[in-house]
Amino acid sequence: MKHAKDTFRYLSSFASEQVISSYESKFGPEIEVCLINGRYQINAGSVNYSYGPLHDAFRRYFNLDPPVPGVDKPVLILGFGGGSIATILRRERELPNPITGVELDEMMLRAGSEHFGIDKIANLSIIQGDAFEYIKQCREKFSLIITDIYIDDIIPAVFEQREFLTEARRCLLPGGKLVFNKLLDDVNKDSALRALEAIFSDLFPESRTFLIPVNKKMPNYMITGSLT
Repeated sequence: MKHAKDTFRYLSSFASEQVISSYESKFGPEIEVCLINGRYQINAGSVNYSYGPLHDAFRRYFNLDPPVPGVDKPVLILGFGGGSIATILRRERELPNPITGVELDEMMLRAGSEHFGIDKIANLSIIQGDAFEYIKQCREKFSLIITDIYIDDIIPAVFEQREFLTEARRCLLPGGKLVFNKLLDDVNKDSALRALEAIFSDLFPESRTFLIPVNKKMPNYMITGSLT
């Protein structure tokens, strides 16, 4: 009976979104684990948080700008979500790098654990807490820091300010890189993107922006800053 139900749900997902589980968030819209076109993903509000288009965007980014493998090159993910980025690095790219994830929303972590097995990812430390408070107090150094912090489709303003980005840079190893995921829903209103690029240009000897148009109406811009 369960097999028949699962098969029906899978086939139905190609016609309409199938909600598998939902979680009430204290920090934003209700979190939903959905089956869409045969694919499980985590959505909230108007955007995909993990394992859907966002997963595809980071896959494409890492193909363009591959992370450097190494047990001595730890990775920090700020805005861990349901574990999409960690899954790409560890399970898809098979990188041995130690990973630390910081996520404010307990329900997001619960969804990732219950449906995507993030608690079984090797050499992963998850910290439930505020990313800005973590980065201000952080005394560790990372080879790669990835910032993917959203409430619905909005980045809390503090994370686009120089203070946060300066603190993140302080936590990088020599030669390390900071990656900032920025959604832009209107390419004709790109002042926020340009402001971020200007800060990165000031803070880092090398900075680049990668356009990742998985969603052409709301493409991802991966802004990177590298230390030499």
